Amino acid sequence: MKHSYRAIVLLAIIAVACTPKEQTLKIQAGNIKVTNISKKEGANEVRAILERNKAYIDSIKSPVLGEAAVALEKYIPESPLMNFAADALMEMAQTHSCQKVDIAITNKGGLRSNIAAGAITFGDVYNVFTFENRLAFLTLEGEQLMQLCKEIAAAGGEAISGIRLVITKKGELIDATVCGQAIEPKAKYRIATLDYLSQGNDNLTTLAQGSDLVVTNHLLRDLMVEYIKKQTANGKKISAACDGRITIKE
Repeated sequence: MKHSYRAIVLLAIIAVACTPKEQTLKIQAGNIKVTNISKKEGANEVRAILERNKAYIDSIKSPVLGEAAVALEKYIPESPLMNFAADALMEMAQTHSCQKVDIAITNKGGLRSNIAAGAITFGDVYNVFTFENRLAFLTLEGEQLMQLCKEIAAAGGEAISGIRLVITKKGELIDATVCGQAIEPKAKYRIATLDYLSQGNDNLTTLAQGSDLVVTNHLLRDLMVEYIKKQTANGKKISAACDGRITIKE
């Protein structure tokens, strides 16, 4: 490399002192400025390590899982990418649950990239679902679900499946239905979501009030890969569109 650049390297120096009763773990970290690597001793060895690992990572990211019939993009109140993520979560959650799942919810903030039309690689899926979020199940009563719908409305929309909302431009909830039916205050609804959201994060605080919480070992990313492979095996392309599941009214 002929040009100068700056890299931030995190160094962790771990010293472990063992006694019969305990272990002491000490971690120190700091920033090191690196410039003109081509002039540094061992530059070729460093470059070789980087290139070797890049090749390994590329080999993981490059396999094609399926094909997107249309571009899957993210915007609010609903979008093709958000609807794809929620619908795929719903289907895969039902596959991995012994109970009927009524609603699937994931957060738009967790969708970190769009998917272009054409071949979908593992790298594309990883770019969208970058976090180590796991599939979680919980139960909300109707009154709690209505409060959750208000939180989704206040956020301007989230990725949802199995439920339809009518909201205002100001983020107020006008109406909510599940499978075309009004939400019954005392009825119980099984929700598929993420472990991160089940803790009430991303301003979806009502999810933390859910009962019968089950957190699985299924990563959201792996579920998306499984879903795309399943659709591909059935001769289907990945497609999604805005279908009015979140409608804005004056």
